[in-house]
Amino acid sequence: MTAVTRTTAPTATVPPSGSRTVASSLDRIGFTRAQFWILMLILAGEFFDTLEQNSVGAMATNIKASLQIGDVQLTTINTATVLGGLVGRFVAGWLADRYGRRFSLSLNLLVYTLGGLLSAISFNYDMLLVSRFIVGIGIGGEFMIGIAMLSEMVATRFRGGLIATINVGAGGVGNFISYGLFLLLLGPLAPALGGDHHVWRWTFVILAVPALFVVLYRRRLPETPRFLLSKGRVAEANRSLAILASNSLRPTDAKPPVELTEADLPPEQLHSSPAAVFHRSVLRRTISIGVASWMAFGSQVTLNFLMPTLLVERGYSVSQSLLYTMIMNIGSLLGATTAALIANRVGRRSAVTAAGVLGCLTALAFAAFGNSTAAILVLGALFQYFTMVTNTTLAAWTAEVYPTSIRASGASIVNGIGNIAGAVMPFLAIALYGSFAFAGVFGLAALMYAILVFAARFAPETRGRSLEDVNELALSR
Repeated sequence: MTAVTRTTAPTATVPPSGSRTVASSLDRIGFTRAQFWILMLILAGEFFDTLEQNSVGAMATNIKASLQIGDVQLTTINTATVLGGLVGRFVAGWLADRYGRRFSLSLNLLVYTLGGLLSAISFNYDMLLVSRFIVGIGIGGEFMIGIAMLSEMVATRFRGGLIATINVGAGGVGNFISYGLFLLLLGPLAPALGGDHHVWRWTFVILAVPALFVVLYRRRLPETPRFLLSKGRVAEANRSLAILASNSLRPTDAKPPVELTEADLPPEQLHSSPAAVFHRSVLRRTISIGVASWMAFGSQVTLNFLMPTLLVERGYSVSQSLLYTMIMNIGSLLGATTAALIANRVGRRSAVTAAGVLGCLTALAFAAFGNSTAAILVLGALFQYFTMVTNTTLAAWTAEVYPTSIRASGASIVNGIGNIAGAVMPFLAIALYGSFAFAGVFGLAALMYAILVFAARFAPETRGRSLEDVNELALSR
């Protein structure tokens, strides 16, 4: 296990009230225009993340025909992206805890852009496999690093809702718009983009190039005051707070509402190491949220990836399958929006439990009655709704249950556990579909949600509590 070491903070058994100064300063700041632009720059990256997650599944028929591959090879491409995402999460989390959230977040999109362009020029299956692995590395840490960063820069009373807003833009709007975009590119615009055998290549270019502009603008992001304080950089933390209190991202000589001093250094810190996520002081949190992430994100990735292919194999055209998948993702948008609206009013455990139970029941209903087009659309949208309430709340919860020194690593590793599920579960789902059709796929999803509800009971409630109260102060007692 990783040892716990002290910083230069006071050695009192119960840390002084000054340990809460960074939370007090952010609470005084409220929500400013500077924080709004930070949210937008994080959202932009998450949007590309969602587009990439859905791209191979949406273009499955085109890619299979162009490269002459089957469902197993296509699923392997998805697995390569997911495994790349796993590597990316671990590396991005370590870099964010070691060198800063801002550095890690910008590097992610650069790697993603390189992988996307390589995907576009892939001349065979093996090259596409490698390029999707690189894309996975690039987008792997994007989501959780962005959420960890935002959680450290906003007032306690706004934290849950603002983090959930990221998933409204990424998982909600992103899932809905992505299938609309793919429907447009693979349909009316396909002839202009080279026809069925080349349109997927231009689609990868269209997804990759705009990300470069986001990288350029992200250079303006300040580092989080909590990260700077965890490294003992008090003066820089105060400058970061001053920017957050202003109406722009430009450096300022103004003073923050509440200034930090040496007394505000965290009283106790775990080493900035991925291994510290499994230290006995936080192990229960890692297991609880990790199991829940496996079940929640595993089922979401599996269904988003397989749904267009499953619909085509049931006799629907490619255009119909994309249209129907887009309609189902109206549920994703509404679910993410619901999670954002209730985040500051309902506890994380209660929200995950309720949405998990209802998601389980909806999956069972889909397994039993998902035969007609109407039933597929209604039950699919309902399932996506409860999936997004669950996943959005879990994302916020994950960023809140680790100390600053390992917050990015912890969030990335726990989210990476769900990433592994996204690599493994599609193979099991395909096998079950072969034997039991939709009943097998959604029966598996129902079982996963039942396990999720049980696992969520063991993580600490975080709503309305500062990150210091949940972590540094609680763990040091």
